[in-house]
Amino acid sequence: MKKEIEQKIYEFFLESNDFNGIPLRQISSTLMIDYKNSIDIIKELVKDDKVTIQSSTNPHIIYSSLYPIETQLKILDDAKDWTVKEMKIGKISIVSESTDYPICIYPSRNLLKSNRDLDEFGEAIYTKALALGEPQLTPKFFDIEVLERYSNDPRFNFVFEDYSGRISAKYDDNQKSLVRGEDNVFLKSFGLGFDENDNRLAVVYLRYLNDLTPEHQVFWKSKERNRNCLVLEEYYENTIKGNWTSSYSVFTAFIGELMCLNDISLTIFNKPLFRKNFNEYNRPKEFTFFFSPTLKNYNDFVLLLDKMISDNINKEFFEGKVELYDYVEIGNGIKERRSKGTLRLLEEWLGGIFKAEQDQELKKIFSVLKNIRRQRQNPAHKISENEYDNKYIEQQKQLINSAHHSIKGLRYIFKQHPRAENFEIPDWLDNGNIKTF
Repeated sequence: MKKEIEQKIYEFFLESNDFNGIPLRQISSTLMIDYKNSIDIIKELVKDDKVTIQSSTNPHIIYSSLYPIETQLKILDDAKDWTVKEMKIGKISIVSESTDYPICIYPSRNLLKSNRDLDEFGEAIYTKALALGEPQLTPKFFDIEVLERYSNDPRFNFVFEDYSGRISAKYDDNQKSLVRGEDNVFLKSFGLGFDENDNRLAVVYLRYLNDLTPEHQVFWKSKERNRNCLVLEEYYENTIKGNWTSSYSVFTAFIGELMCLNDISLTIFNKPLFRKNFNEYNRPKEFTFFFSPTLKNYNDFVLLLDKMISDNINKEFFEGKVELYDYVEIGNGIKERRSKGTLRLLEEWLGGIFKAEQDQELKKIFSVLKNIRRQRQNPAHKISENEYDNKYIEQQKQLINSAHHSIKGLRYIFKQHPRAENFEIPDWLDNGNIKTF
């Protein structure tokens, strides 16, 4: 019977669709043996390192860790006292056990390594790991540039939030994939991690790597990092512990400040200061911490930031407030009308309506915004060889933080207007935990 139970557990795992374990009580009912007696036999198999158990609200997968043998034996002993209740709803019978933490049984990793033929999985490296009983939420770490294959290819949806994202292949109007079958990938979730030197990494749990095609599993394996890596706390709390996190990235805070400033502008002047708002649905994919530290990526980030600020300022907002044009003498008494830049219009208007003691604050704000514009223009006037250097991570951090503080400063200024007295600022913008990962 001991060998028969071992074989039953082994076969159930091999035949399952998602590397599942067999429910504890199913063993006794299938083999028609006493429930408590089956537990005693399973305990012997645990001691022999032939099987292992999971006990949780979802024991049907090997979650994130394996229990020590003594803990497994204690859980199995406690299970002897569980009772079963059957409830009928019409013709349907629902059976439930008297526990919130049911048990499923799995073949041990040693048993799987000794017996399982992995040829059916081909080059699917991470699928093989699951087939050998590795926990499904084992984090795997990768050089951040692994993501650029997808973010730079318009045939993929590359979606991210503050510290996580997902990837999928796009389809045309006829629901035909835009990529060949080998590239038709779906990655449900990736997150942010760090190595021992605080360099950013991509982190993916094993169960999601399993969804990649074998070709892409090989590609990800080539970018894997194995030493002293950590998952970002917010991603861990959200994905492993199931907790909502209360922090916000500086990118989200920047977008929030833009939206708030626009809303105040509409309240005061019935005109938006910015032509376009950004939110979770139209957030540019380059506006992220998932940033490979190259000169090209940094320049692209500067370009995007300037587009979100300077290029986004609504010129119609200034009609009737300041002169929109300069008139430049070009000779023979002829003057040419030239449009003023958006930053200059904003600076002239604010400088004309605020008191002298606020000049210093305005200078700080516009110094940052002009620096972004200046950095954007530099690549346009010279040819630079791309380079890889971690300094661009720090430069990106400094730039987005200074931009955030400047837009927040503008929001403070607009809020002083009498018509904005009753405008409510979202609490998280002032009191939220804003972080630069």
